[in-house]
Amino acid sequence: MKIIWHTTNIIHGGTTLKDRQAPENGNTALHVCQDPEAVMENRRVLAAVTLPLSNWALPWQKHTDHIHRVTAGEQGAGSDDKNTSIMNVDAVWTTDPDTLIGVFTADCVGLLVADPEIPLVACIHSGWKGTAQAITLKTLKVLMEEGGLDPARAHAWFSPSILQDSLEVGMEVIEALEPLKPLGIDVDSFWRRSVVPGSEKAYLDNQGLNRAMLLAAGMPAEHIHGSEMDTKTHPDCFSYRNEGMKTGEHFTFGWISGEDDREQMS
Repeated sequence: MKIIWHTTNIIHGGTTLKDRQAPENGNTALHVCQDPEAVMENRRVLAAVTLPLSNWALPWQKHTDHIHRVTAGEQGAGSDDKNTSIMNVDAVWTTDPDTLIGVFTADCVGLLVADPEIPLVACIHSGWKGTAQAITLKTLKVLMEEGGLDPARAHAWFSPSILQDSLEVGMEVIEALEPLKPLGIDVDSFWRRSVVPGSEKAYLDNQGLNRAMLLAAGMPAEHIHGSEMDTKTHPDCFSYRNEGMKTGEHFTFGWISGEDDREQMS
């Protein structure tokens, strides 16, 4: 299984990629798949290098701005049955060790946020609808107010996502982003109109907008780790724009090491 790893001494995580040698190209999303058993085989492979499936707690995303704090008592949610997922949630976070959380994305932005000092880990799913609802900024505020996250020491890693040159949207999408302006986000810096005469289309920088939200929350620019992998053009990426519902999804995940693991590392 192909994985981009992001790890600290206490918090571990990463994003899975398309792997043409794996069942269903390495897809780990039960809610978007052709063969659930192929997905479960991929999940078992990932579990072997992360945490057992019984320690996973996963959401079923619906392009909302809903944020959920995951506890150890929810371990197993969505791990082998999509209908047991944490429903209608697009950002999850936890301070409980040995609890693996994550979000699924194809062209949308996936974010892994970590504050190792608490420790705290969060995963955010933000397509343009989530971006228009400021889910990343809202999540950072929750993490600060309820979790004690310090944005000055926290880090954020982006999953592969569809980049601006590939993300063509209608002008109604640009209009839907207007509510971000009173929040201090310079929306107009992150889109450009199509040069095709008479076109009512624009090209949107969704990753850039989410980066702007992290900066607005107080995260230093050097702690924000973007991705240059365009899901629409990169062969190791899943993309709805290319494959429709037949595509799989990337899995951006994270967990906090338990006390036993920390003692072994010290």
